[in-house]
Amino acid sequence: MIVALSCAWQVSSRWDGSTQRPSGVGWRASRPAGYGRFSNNRRSWPARPVEQHRLAVTGESASSNGDSGSAAQRLLQLSQQHDTQAAGDRDFYKQLTAEERLARIEMLLQQGVTEETVQRLIERSKGGPYMQSASEGAAVLAVLRGRGCSDAEMNLLLRMKPSVIGRPASSINDVFAALDDMLQLSRPDILRACFQLPSLLTRDSGKLRQRWTWLQAHFGLSEAAVASLAKRMVNSRRVCNLLTYSQDTITARLSGLQRLFELSDAEVSKLYPYLAVLLEADPEQHIRPRWDLYQSLLGKFAPAEKRRFIISPEGLVLPETTIRSVFSGVEQLLGSTAAAQSLLLRSPKSFGAGIKRLATNLGALQQLYGCSLQQAQQVLLSTPQLNAYMLEAPKFQRRVAALTEWYGHASPAAMLLAPGCGPRLWASIWKLGARMAFIRRLRLDRAEPELNTSKLAETTDRFCRAVQVSEEEYAAFEQRWLASPEAAELCRHEGPPRVKVIGATGAEP
Repeated sequence: MIVALSCAWQVSSRWDGSTQRPSGVGWRASRPAGYGRFSNNRRSWPARPVEQHRLAVTGESASSNGDSGSAAQRLLQLSQQHDTQAAGDRDFYKQLTAEERLARIEMLLQQGVTEETVQRLIERSKGGPYMQSASEGAAVLAVLRGRGCSDAEMNLLLRMKPSVIGRPASSINDVFAALDDMLQLSRPDILRACFQLPSLLTRDSGKLRQRWTWLQAHFGLSEAAVASLAKRMVNSRRVCNLLTYSQDTITARLSGLQRLFELSDAEVSKLYPYLAVLLEADPEQHIRPRWDLYQSLLGKFAPAEKRRFIISPEGLVLPETTIRSVFSGVEQLLGSTAAAQSLLLRSPKSFGAGIKRLATNLGALQQLYGCSLQQAQQVLLSTPQLNAYMLEAPKFQRRVAALTEWYGHASPAAMLLAPGCGPRLWASIWKLGARMAFIRRLRLDRAEPELNTSKLAETTDRFCRAVQVSEEEYAAFEQRWLASPEAAELCRHEGPPRVKVIGATGAEP
């Protein structure tokens, strides 16, 4: 590679892309603006002289061949084109030589980072890709892989938060360790939380721990509330943001929500995992208009109705036009304002599901389950939670068929209209199937062909009391059944079972 230097001194490049300066070159005496973001690391970015000298790179790299070499050269040119920083700019100290740029680019390509991702890193950071050295960048990727990141996930994470590659590997390790200790979740769930809010990986681990401790103590959260809060972080960016907001912001906004919803301190502590979803928005400016709109459409909330809306907080951040549109559409589909109010008061999630879901479910109840239009409407009014489900899905059809046969209903429509069918309908067929199989065995063992229970989908202890067996006996049977061919066939449309199957090859908890 032919390198033309427009400055009077030469830069020698180490194997890992870091640099060594000749003895006559001066360094910045003080930390430049912008250095604070790396303050927990004892190594700084390579300092740059203040002269506005640039490297012009031409020709082909002698160290790269084939497609990867041409990709690296193209990305090197792109890096130089995007580096528009001049002496005096806040981040000028981070500028890289051509050799430093190329070493970092080649390392990324060799480590499974795609050309498209490297391009994104360059475009988002005015050149680069910026990291403390190629070897330190490789160490960061090794940490991510060690936490279970596939190549595809690693590329996605770097595109979402390019600055992750610029952190010290030890800092990212410390963040993962802190999240493990704080949230008490599985490693895959911790990783999923980081994908919800990738900026967590750029935070100081000590501050994350302090914030988590403060949240629990300041709001008097119970162990159950803390566990619920942690689990909600796996699927909610808004809840993850609790670890990044200032204490003043959290306190002020939660006080605003408490006033708005007229909650006691005890209710705030209990409902905190749900209220956390709303802390992203200003209570008076954004939440109150929606809260008032819901009550103007549905009537003033009774305590139970208020609680349903709070534990379905996503509806409180919907656009007001969406709320009005959904209410109007439900009125039309159900035939009256009173019917619409009844369904939506008991199933606030229906606002988020939207009109298309309600129309699809009404159609499925008629076409797949033999309901008349009036019966379909009655099914959703008597069990409004069903509107959040995809009733046309094969796994739901399988549940309906299994329950219709098990309880001896004349038709699927009759089963769907039976009192108390709801909890059984949203139970996994893994649970239902195991309990049906267990009761069949008990019928043979006890010579009681009529043995049955309405508690088929309830907690294990209630089910076991209903059929008069120990939980240990049932658990042993369940383990065997979940690994059986019968279970695999019955549950082929379901996801993996949530019960750990001991000794079953490929079983998932």
